[in-house]
Amino acid sequence: MNSFLLKYNLSFKSLKQAIAPVVVLLLLCMALPNQVAAQGKQRVVQLSGFVATGDSLYGVAGVSVYVPGTSRGTQTNQYGFFSVPVLTGDSVLFSALGYKKQYLIIPEKYSSQSYSIIMQMQEDPTELPLVDVFPWPTERDFKEAVVNVKLPDEGRAMATRNLDPERLEELFKNTPMDGASNFRFWNQQQLQQQQNRVMYPTISPFAIPALINSIFKGSDK
Repeated sequence: MNSFLLKYNLSFKSLKQAIAPVVVLLLLCMALPNQVAAQGKQRVVQLSGFVATGDSLYGVAGVSVYVPGTSRGTQTNQYGFFSVPVLTGDSVLFSALGYKKQYLIIPEKYSSQSYSIIMQMQEDPTELPLVDVFPWPTERDFKEAVVNVKLPDEGRAMATRNLDPERLEELFKNTPMDGASNFRFWNQQQLQQQQNRVMYPTISPFAIPALINSIFKGSDK
């Protein structure tokens, strides 16, 4: 009897050792899909907000708001507002010409149905390389082209006549002055009159000898 029980215990123990890995494997297979589903489950969140320039409250129009690699995206309107549906865990990119790119990560455990922000874009002006537009391949060719240029005879004669010294002097004498020139001429006359009054003595020269005699005589008059 004892030997029978001993053999039964050994067989049961061996059976348990053989079944245990199978049971553990089945439990893992049952729990794994639930865990994967829980990790892969993402909620839809309505992302809305306002895009401004730096620390100001001026809205930026035409800013692209999208999730890279997906079809979820939009642009800000003329006032800088936007609204787009995203998923929890998404990395949203804000991009516009002349501004630095900004990223926003929606938390994976975000529980609300809406997400509102104010995104401040930093200016990043792009300087284009300087391009010198020159119609001739070299400076030497340009100088030769200028030297060899031929003006029409009519234009050359007109230029020579307009630059004649006698012609210029005649124009200077006969051309009437405009309002500004008349004002300057009147102002110069006023200044000249004031200078003349300062230069001439205000005491009559005939009174100077009488003044000197009164000083030497000690007269108080």
